[in-house]
This record gives sequence, C-alpha cells and structure tokens, in this order.
Amino acid sequence: MKKFSDQKSSSPLGLEIFQPQPNTLYSLEVTAHLAGVPRRSVLLYCRAGLVHPLFQPPHGVMEFTEEAIYTVRKIEYLRANHTMDLTWFKMMIDLRDELDHLRAEIRFLRNR
Repeated sequence: MKKFSDQKSSSPLGLEIFQPQPNTLYSLEVTAHLAGVPRRSVLLYCRAGLVHPLFQPPHGVMEFTEEAIYTVRKIEYLRANHTMDLTWFKMMIDLRDELDHLRAEIRFLRNR
C-alpha cells in the first residue's frame, strides 16, 4: 500500500476537494485534515470503535484507509444534522456491518 504523509501544497487554486485513494494509507493528521475534523475527534471515534486504524510496526503508528476517512465524514455529517450520540453511531455501524455480512453470506449460498 502507498503511504500518504502530510505535504503542503503550493497550489494557488482555492478550495480543492480531495478524494482519498484506494490502497493508500493516511496518517492521523492527514486523515483528520481530509475529514475536516480535529485529530481528537478521529481518536475519539477510534476509541468508540467507530473507526478502525491500521497499526504499522515497529512503532505502532496509526494509519487509516480511505474507508475510515469516509466513515469520519459520514459521522460528522450526521452529527451536524442530527442529534445523535456516539453510542447511537456505534449501534448503526454494527448493524450496517452485520447487514453487509449477511448479504455476503446470502450471495455465497446462492452461488453454490
């Protein structure tokens, strides 16, 4: 996987929307920047089990995939537009993961 570290852009353009790339790992700082949240929010979501970082040896550095960035963006959108706490988000994500698992199992059973 490619790694993306915090790099300053010298582009004279205004706001540029950046889409995270698949198969790329992002540092905590870059993840927070791309998601538009403070580092503390990303860490809080990790602690609540809403976002799952990858830990890279030998120092156990946290790195995130594009899926984690999209998840943080989704949580922030929902928090901004609805009054939900982290427990509610955790339950929603767990239910979504279970639904994805069941769908994969059904596809497997249909293709046997």
